[in-house]
Formats: sequence, structure tokens, C-alpha cells
Amino acid sequence: MLITAAERVLLHLLPLWNAKDAVVEATQEGISAGTGLRRSHVPRAVKRLVADGAAEVREGRLRGRGRKVRVYALTEAGIRRARELLEGLEAEEVRFGDRRVGIRALAAELRVAPSEIVAGLDDEGAYRPRQAALSIPESDLIERGPDLAALAGWLKGPAPALVVYGSRGMGKTALARAFSRGVRRPIPWVDVVADNPEALRRDLAASMRPLGGSGAPDAIERDVAGLKPLIVLDGYGEVAEGVVDGVASLLAAVGGTPGAKLLVLAQEATPSYCRFYGAPDVRKGTVLELRLKGLSPEGTKRLLGNPEIGAEALRQVYLLTKGCPLYLTLIRDGNAARLREVSRFTPAEIRLLLFSRAGSR
Repeated sequence: MLITAAERVLLHLLPLWNAKDAVVEATQEGISAGTGLRRSHVPRAVKRLVADGAAEVREGRLRGRGRKVRVYALTEAGIRRARELLEGLEAEEVRFGDRRVGIRALAAELRVAPSEIVAGLDDEGAYRPRQAALSIPESDLIERGPDLAALAGWLKGPAPALVVYGSRGMGKTALARAFSRGVRRPIPWVDVVADNPEALRRDLAASMRPLGGSGAPDAIERDVAGLKPLIVLDGYGEVAEGVVDGVASLLAAVGGTPGAKLLVLAQEATPSYCRFYGAPDVRKGTVLELRLKGLSPEGTKRLLGNPEIGAEALRQVYLLTKGCPLYLTLIRDGNAARLREVSRFTPAEIRLLLFSRAGSR
């Protein structure tokens, strides 16, 4: 099944037809991530749609960003064209795992929109889920360009595993989520249960089943060999010995399968005795490490969304939060209750942070 770049963009924009505000998915960056098109190919595709009257260009502000950005939206004619295209494609068969199945049937099986199936097709007509369905808060990715580049370099390189270290709220999950949007391969995502080794294999098997795996915990190694997935383990930290052994075993399976990758999101304070790899693995390049830092003062200002914040107010916020994206997002949104839950700030410090965020020169 072959669809043009313009048609991919058309189907990508269809679910956004009634979006009231500017969203990143409607920018050239978001279109590239959502369709798998190279960033340099997107302008030509959207220009063709605009010339045909199927799309229009608008300007809007993304949350947390000061200046306006260019976004794209389908016109009424574009919506009709996209729906007609989708209806014609729904009966087509695609390859999923080791079987062929109709787009409409696969969408019903996986509980996703048919347009998601079409958007996830690779050049050989196989469906590659673009990302796992993540239930995490929305956050703005600021000053993470070098970290995303490091992840992209690792994905193309020979190292089987990469561990992202960061303290709570530093943006490990948000970084992995943004990175996964542009990855054209199965991405099983598992939240690590610290004291339950059996849950690791069970949850991983269940996560791989919708991606073409068997769903059997005792067949994980075979599924890894067949799918060559990017496995994401989130919430790793101080875990039971059985969990350490389980992840070490998974590393061996991934390392023995060219093309498979293991991405582990770990707490900065993970004890050395809970690490599933050793110094020799790092020296040999089997495991790479990436450590997330807090935002700079300028990045803190951008995430707060107040370009008029005074220098002293910004300094107070930065000193207390150390540029932690989660804290800054909650401060920006005025969410004092949640800030109390996830931080050690005193009530007085929370009041100061919220007051400082609104301060102007």
C-alpha cells in the first residue's frame, strides 16, 4: 500500500480538525514526528495541501512558548478528502507481526483509530505502532535538544541499552515520550514494580501483545527476537534483587538481537547494588548513560510562561526549584495542591513560588 507524503499529512491532521488551540501536533515538527516524514519534506507536503485548498496556515501560541508559531489545519474540503481517503483504505490489509489483517479490523482489535494504523505503516506496508499509550501529565519539552540528539544517536548506534538518570520531575518520561514519537518500531512501555519480579515479565509480555507479540511471559526472548522492539522501562530505582536479575536477563536478550533496544528511565539515586549492569558494560559500550539536568534560568523563564517576570522573582524560583520541569509546570499552572504532593516545599515556600511566578519587573 502506497500513500503520498501529502496524504500522510492529510490523515495526520484529520483528528485535529476541531482543535480550538494551537497544538504541537499541527506544527511542522509535530507533523514530521506523527507521520514519519523527514522534517525537510514536510514543507513541500503541506504547501501542496494548501495550494489544493485542503489545508490552511494559521498562527498560534503553544502553551509555555512565548512567540507565535505556524500551525496547519484542514479546511472543510480537506476534512472531506481525508475521510474519503480513510474509508477507501480501511478495507486494505497490512502486515502486523507475522500475519496480515485488514486496517479496520486491526484498529478495532487495538482500540485505536484507523487513521493511526495508516499513519503507522512503514515503507513495506507493515504497521509499526508509533508510541505506547502513555498516561502521563502533559509537559513542555524545553532545552532537551541535546538529550533527544543523544537518544537518536544511540538508537542508530550499536549499544543495546541506554539508561536515563534523573531526579523526580526532571522529565525522564516526557523526554522518552517525545523521543518515541519519531521511532518507527514497536515500543512496549512498562512501569517497573519495585518489589515484584514476576510483574516485570508479565507486564512486558502484555505490553508486547498489541504490538504483535505472543503475550506469554515465557516467550519474551522469542518475541524480542521477532519484533526487534524499543523496550522502555519506566520508574526504575531501588528495586528488589529479582527485578535487577530480570532486567539483566532482558539486557542479554536485547543484546543478542541486533536491532532491539532497551531504554531504562531510572532515578538518579538508584543504589549501585540495584544496577543491572556493571562498569565493564559501560566500558565496552553495551550500556550508555545519560543524566538529565535542570533547566537553565532562561529555560525556567520560558517554562513559567511569564516573559515579564522580574530578575529577583526568577532568581527565587530558580534557586528553590533548581530548574525542575515538573515543579515549574505546576507553578505555572498555579497547582499548589499537586506541588505539595510531589515536593518537599513548605507551605510558605509554595506561596512564595506562586507569588514569584506572577511577579513582573
